Amino acid sequence: MHDISADLVIRVYVSPESATKFTFNQWQNLVLILRHQQLLACYSARFKQTFFFERIPTRIQRHFLNADILATNHKMQVKYEAAELTRDLSDQGGELIFLKGAGYTLANAAVGEGRIYNDIDLLTDKESIEGVEKKMRLLGWLSQELTSHDEKYYRKWAHEIPPLRHGKRGTIVDIHHNIVPLISGRQIQPSLFMQQSVKTPEGFQVLSAPAMTLHSLIHLFFNEEVKKGYRDLIDIHTLMMSNNNKEFWLGLIRLAKETGFGLELFLACRYCHRFLGTQIPDYAENAIAQFRPWNIAFLDFIYTNTLQPNHPICQPKFFGLAEFLVLLRGHFQKMPLHILIYHLFTKSGVAIMQMLFGKHVFTKQLDQP
Repeated sequence: MHDISADLVIRVYVSPESATKFTFNQWQNLVLILRHQQLLACYSARFKQTFFFERIPTRIQRHFLNADILATNHKMQVKYEAAELTRDLSDQGGELIFLKGAGYTLANAAVGEGRIYNDIDLLTDKESIEGVEKKMRLLGWLSQELTSHDEKYYRKWAHEIPPLRHGKRGTIVDIHHNIVPLISGRQIQPSLFMQQSVKTPEGFQVLSAPAMTLHSLIHLFFNEEVKKGYRDLIDIHTLMMSNNNKEFWLGLIRLAKETGFGLELFLACRYCHRFLGTQIPDYAENAIAQFRPWNIAFLDFIYTNTLQPNHPICQPKFFGLAEFLVLLRGHFQKMPLHILIYHLFTKSGVAIMQMLFGKHVFTKQLDQP
């Protein structure tokens, strides 16, 4: 039996004073959980914000300080890559908007504090994306070898092209032309988000606070992946709390209505308040109540079990089942049933072939001289 629970990990974020009587073993377990969730630097920033950091055991502080160094390096790398991309793609005509983590950092938003990045996300209009991709390939950005099915998925059904990795720096860029997959039938008019872009003092295009928040919560609640669900929930909580004014809330609610993602807004507010105590004004709560779904009991089951810190030390009892149900729900939201069956059948077949004959069975072979 471990001496730390998911509930306690959350409580420490909401109220760092909760860790006052932590044993050294509890601190060690907390570090393991936060590192797994990519939240060490985020919690470090929270501890410093509440003047609790100096009360943490010195040996434990080192883990947080090392995470701070890594987060600072990531921030510098993101700003460097953003400057390079903005300059290199300036001749492509369309807007280039930085999304998610990169957008948080470039906007100098509170939600970007302690952020660890896996990639950089960009949004541009579909008419420009072919030119953007060609230009990036000329500059050393390459996509990995894909099966014909995966290539078709990206080109025909998805909301983005295959990820591009820089040949020398290893940076990965995801270029989007929509917020959700085209095959889902819920794709958004890109202009709705393009109109919500703002320019930072450094000249980067990012989303406005309402659009940034809506995109973040769509990414969590319209998705089939919740491995970092708790981190994503903290992002949404921070976006809401750092922009907690009437203009922000009315803009967020209006944009959710225009794009058809009111349900996702309802769920984000519900679980942010439940887990993190997010303060939602009465007028906003009343307006968002119209999006309450009929199957709220089912959604409560899957999300209360998957939006908590996920680690073997503190994993909720029904996490495995709930994660599987989120996976099914996410796929059903993204694809019509006949496409989903075809997609799963094809992916399963590929996985079996790779298991039997090796992962390179579908890799194209170069002609031998």
